[in-house]
Amino acid sequence: MVAFQQRKTRIKEVCTAWGAYSTKAKFLKTGRTVTGDKIKDEIVRDKTDLSQSQLERLWQLNKRSTFHQMFVDQQHGLTWCKVPKAASTSWLHAFLEIAGVQDISSKDMAGKHALLRERYPLLTTALLKRTIPTTMKFMVVRHPFERVLSAYRDKLEDYKRDLKDRGGYYYAIYGKRIVKAYRKSSSSDDHSYTRKEPTFREFIQYLLDTDVEEYDEHWRPISLLCTPCHIRYDIIAKMETLSNDAEFILYHRGLSSAVHMEWSHKTDQTKRTSDVAKTYFSQLTSSEVKQLYYKYIIDFLMFEYELEPYMKLTASPINNSLSVDEDEESEYYNEDDNEEEQDEDDVEEVVDAKENEYENEYENQAAEETGADTLENGTANNDV
Repeated sequence: MVAFQQRKTRIKEVCTAWGAYSTKAKFLKTGRTVTGDKIKDEIVRDKTDLSQSQLERLWQLNKRSTFHQMFVDQQHGLTWCKVPKAASTSWLHAFLEIAGVQDISSKDMAGKHALLRERYPLLTTALLKRTIPTTMKFMVVRHPFERVLSAYRDKLEDYKRDLKDRGGYYYAIYGKRIVKAYRKSSSSDDHSYTRKEPTFREFIQYLLDTDVEEYDEHWRPISLLCTPCHIRYDIIAKMETLSNDAEFILYHRGLSSAVHMEWSHKTDQTKRTSDVAKTYFSQLTSSEVKQLYYKYIIDFLMFEYELEPYMKLTASPINNSLSVDEDEESEYYNEDDNEEEQDEDDVEEVVDAKENEYENEYENQAAEETGADTLENGTANNDV
C-alpha cells in the first residue's frame, strides 16, 4: 500500500533530521538549518525552540535501540512491537489466538501478558538474526496525547478500579507520589483536591518534570519503545486506519480466516481530537500542552500527528504550572539516564543475560558523518 511506504519514508526523514544516523557535532551544527524543502523544514522547525542541551538529549535518545517489546511469530513470519494503549490488547488476543491458546477470557490481563511472553519468548542473538529478516515487522501508533490520556484514565484516574484489577499497583507506584509532589492544598474546596487519585493536570505535570526514559511503558514515547530509527518496520499501522491495516497484515501472513480481531477502542479518523480529550485538555494551559509536545516531539513528527487542535482546547495561556520547579528555564529532559521502571503487565518479562547480549551485539559503533545502517532485514544499529 502507498500509505505504508509514505509512513516508512516519513520515519526515515525524521530519524535523519534528528540525528539518528549522524554524530552529535554534525547534528548540532546542522540542527537549525532551513533547507527550502517544505517537508524537511516542517520536520526541523521545532529545533529553533529547543536549547542545545535539549537537542543533545534528543540526539542521544534517537541513538537507542531495543527489542524488549518485540514478539516474533516464527511460524507465520510476523513480528509485532507492542505499544501499550495502541490496540495492544486486541493484538495480544490475536497473537494468543494464533498460538492456539484456548479460553483467553478466563485469564486476567497480567496472566494474558505472561502467557503472551511464554508463547513468544525473547530470542537469542543467533535466532534473532535468522528469524527477523523473514518476518513482516509491524507496530501500531496513536496520537501521543490520545495515548497519554488513555493511559491516565485506565491506570491512574480511578483508584477503586486500580485496586480491583491490579491490586492498587499504579496508585502505589505512581499515583501516591504524584499527589504528594504536585497537590498544592488538601483543604481546597475544589473537588480535585479532595480525591485520592492524581488529577489529569497533576499527572501531566509529573510527565513534564520526569525524564522520558523513566516513563512507564503505557506513556513512554513510541519512538523509544520500538526504536523505528533502527528497526525498519514493514508496516506502520495507525489507530485511525486500524481495521484496514490489520486486515492487510493478516491477509499477507495467511491469517485472515484464522484470526478474529476485536477492537476495544477505535479512533474516529473524521475527528481531529476525541470528545473525551476536550474535557481533559481544557484543564491545561497552552504552556503545559506545548511542553508536553516537546516530550513526545519525535512521535508527533514521525507519525504525522498535529499539536494545534489540542492547543485550542487549553485554558488561559497564563502558566499556572503545578511544577515543583518554578524556574521557567528548566529543561524538559533530564540529563541522567535511568533504568526503565517495569509495570505489572510485563513483570514476567525479566530481561536476562541473553537479551542484554543480543541487544548489545546490535549496537553499532558511533557513526561518522555518513549515515548509519538501519535494520533493513533484522539488523539493528545503535550509536551511543
